[in-house]
Amino acid sequence: MKGVMFTQQGVTQIIDEDMPTIGDDQMLLRTRFSGISNGTERSFLMGGPYGGKKWPNRIGYLTVSEVIETGAQITDHAVGDIVYTGTYPGHVALHTARQSDLIIKVPEELGQAAATMLGLAGVSFFNTRRIEVSSHDQVLVTGAGGIGLMAIQSAKHFGAHVTVASRTDHRRELALRMGADAVVNLTGADAAEAESDLSCTALLECAGVELDPLLNPKCTPLSRFARVALVAGRERVDYNFLWASMRRIGFFQSTHFDQPTLQTVTELAQTGVLDLEGLISDVVPIDDAVAVYDRLRDDPMSVGGTVFDWT
Repeated sequence: MKGVMFTQQGVTQIIDEDMPTIGDDQMLLRTRFSGISNGTERSFLMGGPYGGKKWPNRIGYLTVSEVIETGAQITDHAVGDIVYTGTYPGHVALHTARQSDLIIKVPEELGQAAATMLGLAGVSFFNTRRIEVSSHDQVLVTGAGGIGLMAIQSAKHFGAHVTVASRTDHRRELALRMGADAVVNLTGADAAEAESDLSCTALLECAGVELDPLLNPKCTPLSRFARVALVAGRERVDYNFLWASMRRIGFFQSTHFDQPTLQTVTELAQTGVLDLEGLISDVVPIDDAVAVYDRLRDDPMSVGGTVFDWT
């Protein structure tokens, strides 16, 4: 069967590999669409915080598939079901799952390509709820990639005012279309002034940026008692501990999401509260994977919202 593999640092190949087999407690799934999670997958490709800096390696958790075979113990799913799975098979033609995995039937109201974005919605929603965002909050979202765009929608769902910090005009415009109340560039010449104009009670850090500039005692966008969710991956966290302690800043380590969160974001997407379609910029044949990952390697800001079509 066909699969995508990072065979060495910065090198992507489409390989032929053995078909998986299933046990009594497993399902065999045929991939229909699989989405790219830019930051996570580039980290595996290039040797970033994830992936262990070893090759061959791969990752991928935004997968919509058709159930084509079930083991004897499977009761919740049947052959022909279209499901989203938040497991980590990578981009492969066939993979397996258990009922206990992160898995949910895709509602008919959701397009199958759009449903791949349920994983990004799950990560953002889980961390937004974890820091208890509410209508009383002024939320700062750093980064307007897929995770950041879903963080906007998650925070708005809980009634917060949302400001998005992004380096590029295109991403700031996209953030506004996805519901942000305001956008800023915290890296330009006017960064200090932009930061001083903010007094955010919560930060959803979705870009992997250094924390010190955001926690600068002389100029910070965060208010006293602000909560910080470190959503984007990183190897180490470094910040001014004394100042953060004096300001009573609370830090929350990010994690994946759970089944209740997957259920919630699916229902919100099904009813139109969360916009998954808006995250997708292009749907391309899986045979274009090498070209897409080469672009992700060389010009990561040019890749966003890409979904592979396996049909």
